[in-house]
Amino acid sequence: MHIRDLLTASCIAFQDSLPDKAAVINYLVDLMASSGCLGDKEQYRRDVFAREAQSSTGFGEGVAIPHAKSAGVKEPGLAVLVVKDGVDFDAVDGQKVQLFFLIASPLQASDAHLDVLARLSALLVDEGFRQRLKKAQSAAEFLSMVDAAESADRAEEEREQAERAEQAQQSAAAAAADPGPEYDLVAVTACPAGLSHTYMAAEALEHKAKEMGLKIKVEADGAAGNRNRLLPEDIARAKAVIVAADRAVEMDRFIGKPMVRVGVGEGVHRPEVLIKRALSPKCPVYQAGGMQESSSIAMRLYRHLMSGLTYILPLAATAGILSAIARLSFLKDTDTGLFLDTIGYSIGALLFPVLSAFIAFSIAGRTALVAGFTGGVMADMAGAGVVGALLNGFIGGGAAFILTKIAARFLKGHDAMFALLVYPLLGATITTLIAQFVTNLPAVMIDSWIEDFINSANLPVLALIGAVLAGMMSADMGGPCNKVAYAAGVLLLADCLPENGPGSLVMAAVMAGGMVPPIAAGLASGIFGRRYFAPAERAQSFSACLKGLMFITEGVLPYLSVSPWRMRLACITGSAAAGALSMLGHCGVCAPHGGIFIVPLAQNPAGYALALLGGALCGTLMFVLLRRQVWKLTESGAPAGSKEPAAASAQA
Repeated sequence: MHIRDLLTASCIAFQDSLPDKAAVINYLVDLMASSGCLGDKEQYRRDVFAREAQSSTGFGEGVAIPHAKSAGVKEPGLAVLVVKDGVDFDAVDGQKVQLFFLIASPLQASDAHLDVLARLSALLVDEGFRQRLKKAQSAAEFLSMVDAAESADRAEEEREQAERAEQAQQSAAAAAADPGPEYDLVAVTACPAGLSHTYMAAEALEHKAKEMGLKIKVEADGAAGNRNRLLPEDIARAKAVIVAADRAVEMDRFIGKPMVRVGVGEGVHRPEVLIKRALSPKCPVYQAGGMQESSSIAMRLYRHLMSGLTYILPLAATAGILSAIARLSFLKDTDTGLFLDTIGYSIGALLFPVLSAFIAFSIAGRTALVAGFTGGVMADMAGAGVVGALLNGFIGGGAAFILTKIAARFLKGHDAMFALLVYPLLGATITTLIAQFVTNLPAVMIDSWIEDFINSANLPVLALIGAVLAGMMSADMGGPCNKVAYAAGVLLLADCLPENGPGSLVMAAVMAGGMVPPIAAGLASGIFGRRYFAPAERAQSFSACLKGLMFITEGVLPYLSVSPWRMRLACITGSAAAGALSMLGHCGVCAPHGGIFIVPLAQNPAGYALALLGGALCGTLMFVLLRRQVWKLTESGAPAGSKEPAAASAQA
């Protein structure tokens, strides 16, 4: 399959200018729909915006490749838009983007389709090719450039394959001794979607290594599986390893090799720096039970905490919901209610051990699991609550990490025989002793103080707690404030499950803070302040409200492109109001997620619904007032990001 099989002249367009990112995506989706490859255009549009909300697909150098795997796609397709003046697309280099490729991928994409996308990503690494495409004057000229570049790339690939085959025959003919390193470097690239970033990072590393006169083999761990998979002999003979990945990849195979571990974006934009770091004598060696990281100690501790939190979310949701259902009036004191409550309590009993275990696992891998589980059990037995589970998880992980380091140093490679018995037994023993005599007592005091403080706090203090935590949820949308607030809610909820303790009040405020911004933006753009919003924003109003009700805070992101600080202020105001009202009504939820679906199971469900309504109305009012200010400041009197004249916009 060739690129031309996915890209036709009807799906290539040229524009002098477009106002913003949303306008570009909407234009491209409509262009893609003209090819007939979409079964549900609006579903695909929503999926593209949702993917863009996770992280920008503006790769820099004037290129962006928005994409989505969607149930709304019947068959794979490409659409291209060239914008002469460029558009601010939140690219990683902060520059405007002129060249846009929109990728439509079915949920079950074929390997041939992914090969084409990988080839396109590789071609776009060439600066000369990018510049020629940006200067194209017609669809026919654009396609001829793509055909020429693809043909040259295929010819080069066939030539290199022939050379490799000849070299393989020559080396196989006389391989009596170890010929030395087959590759100077091996690398793995991977992004969450497994599409463009994966292949662009692989291509960038390969091109830069070739320029530097180095031999490299790159495994692209993409959506269709591992391409160019690294073999054990490849790794054994390589001098160093580069892992440029934003998700988990197989790491144990690299034990004992100098390694650079970074995100996939680093592989795309800084291949030369990564290669030099990997080949430096100071490059750290990857060892079992630990990851070499360049981030601060505080950030590493935070990542370990979030790793543990990830694994308790489904447990907390299941335990809380089952116990809440069991307490409903028509099930209470029945055999069914007792059965559900028993299951809820049993699952809830696993929360602390699982939290501790996976914090430890994040620190030192499988050798730390038993020590981590032990720390959680000790916290539960002592009544140390979630504070004890956290502390003991770090203690267990640290103990296992130190044990593996000692074993690797003194056992000279024979420490694997200790993995089944010695590591778990020593780790559990050390964790038990430290928990019993050091961490549990202060943890009990801290955990009890937190519970007593929330239970005894007067209404103004409760309102302040709720407002601060809920406001943090919409302060940076996935940033540190958002994550800290959500982590606080989940951990305090886990501390009281399966009962409706003080942690459920905090979780309710946090969830309300995450639900309100998209609802407020949707109400403002769809009903109360339509004239102040661009057509693309008005079209997303229903979707934003729906996402808010489902506790998908990112549904508000399309509304933050115009005067971001004002719109974020509207979000924070609405969230803080909802959190304060939720705490004032002593509303509690039984799960760390679920949005509108768990409101009927909430403590004081009517009060919680009123808190959401009050916060949404407050946020809506702020959105309308602040957008009105922006609207008045524009020269035409139209909302930023819209080409409508003031009179036409006012009639909307």
